[in-house]
Amino acid sequence: MAMRWRLCVCSLGILLLAPCSLSEKFSLAGSPHPVVGVVGRDVVLPCQLSPPARLPSMEVLWRKTGSGFIPVHKYSDEGSQDLPGEGYQTRTELFPQEFSSGNVSLKLKRLQVADDGKYQCLVRNPEWTQEATIELRVAAVAPVFIDVLGPRDQGIGLACRTAGWFPKPKLQWVGKNWQNLAMESVTDMTQDRENLYSVVSHVTVTEGEENGDISCIVWNGLLETEQRSAIHLSGDIFPQVSPWLAAFWILFTLVLIAAGACAYLGYTAKRKASQKKRSKEGALLLLETEKKTWEAERDELHKTIENVRNALESDKAVRELDFRRARSYMVPITLDPDFKHPELTISKDGRIIQHDPASLGLATPPGALVAVGREGFVARKVHDGEGGACRGYWEVEVGDSLYWELGVLSKTVRGRVRQERLERLPEGGCSALGRSGERYHPSEANTVIHNLGVTPTVVGVYLDLEGESLSFYSVNSMALILKIPVEGSERLFPFLSPGLAVGKDQGKPLSICPRSDWDFPQKLGVSGSVRQGDSRAPAQTSAPNDGKEAENNTEPPVTGKTAPSPGQHPAPEDKDVKKNRARPSVGEYFQKLLPTTWRMGDKTEQVHQQLETPPRQKGKKNSQTPQV
Repeated sequence: MAMRWRLCVCSLGILLLAPCSLSEKFSLAGSPHPVVGVVGRDVVLPCQLSPPARLPSMEVLWRKTGSGFIPVHKYSDEGSQDLPGEGYQTRTELFPQEFSSGNVSLKLKRLQVADDGKYQCLVRNPEWTQEATIELRVAAVAPVFIDVLGPRDQGIGLACRTAGWFPKPKLQWVGKNWQNLAMESVTDMTQDRENLYSVVSHVTVTEGEENGDISCIVWNGLLETEQRSAIHLSGDIFPQVSPWLAAFWILFTLVLIAAGACAYLGYTAKRKASQKKRSKEGALLLLETEKKTWEAERDELHKTIENVRNALESDKAVRELDFRRARSYMVPITLDPDFKHPELTISKDGRIIQHDPASLGLATPPGALVAVGREGFVARKVHDGEGGACRGYWEVEVGDSLYWELGVLSKTVRGRVRQERLERLPEGGCSALGRSGERYHPSEANTVIHNLGVTPTVVGVYLDLEGESLSFYSVNSMALILKIPVEGSERLFPFLSPGLAVGKDQGKPLSICPRSDWDFPQKLGVSGSVRQGDSRAPAQTSAPNDGKEAENNTEPPVTGKTAPSPGQHPAPEDKDVKKNRARPSVGEYFQKLLPTTWRMGDKTEQVHQQLETPPRQKGKKNSQTPQV
């Protein structure tokens, strides 16, 4: 190698020639600003040698600084060494082909939180050494979710949760008109073994100014980015007092006042009569005794009223809140013509199914009469990049059919339906609710439905793979029928199975109801066992989202037979009403609790009928955010 010379002056003032150092010719530069990388992605730590040159016997060493030096990657011309440091195997890479242009940068793959810190780039040969320092900042973001916890004090409890943030994020609740709800929230923040932050925040929203969109915002200051989730709270989710119940209490209070006045007048008259026959001491003693008796009867009556009020409010409020929460996850469901029994026919809109053996002639293929939905559901922990939801709710109108079955089945069972190899629904990979004649199965559902006293004509199905459960609701009564555990190890699909088209009460169609708002605008069918005026069977009218949906709602099945539209069923006869009235009414229950002298007779039953009047329907509310 050619040697460069320079003039040097010794202590005696004599000019001498001396070789120039190469370290004064070359320089090494990194990044003047911190390099920001995201967890799980790759990042390049820049390091440039100037002027560009590749010198013989050159060695490049990258190491992390801190309490000591941690080797990250080493390259040497001698022996052709190109090795990563301990703990960085398969995660580091240099660019030897670009050394001649001065590029000695390091590529760090699949970033971890532990990679955050300062790194040293060192280049040397036998004659000189240069080094530069680069700072790496690691960041991470994650999705945000909002859960409805149910009633809390005087409002509804919400929880915002997220996991996988770095560095420490900031969380903020925002209400209507961007009102900050931070003073009302409780936030808990933890770190896992990988030093990633998890955040859980709770807030209670009361009915009033906070009605509308509630948003949870999580902010990463290093990346200057945010993740948010929003939920829409309508007034219907908050516990409300029925106007008929308020009218009942006003009427009952007036009756108590009138009864108390009559009792007081009778007591006064009796006291005056007794004063004429008894002495002053005897009259005072009698007055005290009768006063204590009247106060005891009054206290007993107040306790009876309190018991009746608690029974009415707790049972109805809890039942309706659970049903409304499940119904907030309503999704559109359609049937797949490629996954059904050959004898089943499906309407063009994919919502109505009916057994039609005439469509295949005299030959009857074996197998279960099953049609499977297009939409699938999968648990978040087994997504593996697949699409799908982990929660969903849909409603099926069964009308007055005596034979039907509905629920969910696994992807494996669905494949057997397409191959026409499913002789009957298996016990494994299938969860369902069904009816055979006058009995429902499983037996737990049969007991609940008979206790309700109302035959369900529309069944709501709620699949919650987060909670690993499948629930069935009677939409008529807004009550839970059955809740069974399910496994989310495989994708699940809805299915329907109508009755055979043989006999008087068989072969009736099953219909998947269109999506509707909180106030149930779709008109529900009324079974023969539903009492007239019963508030547990709210009326609904068809409310499609657009013109195309409305056209699908009125279209008959492809069999050419006229299928009953959702909710078109005969009204009950008087004898059926008396026969199916399985449990006492509110008025009867109240009369049993009152003392004999205070029962109101026929007036109690009239008040009970007023309480069972269906609630007033409200207009449909549109929102892009989910309603609870």
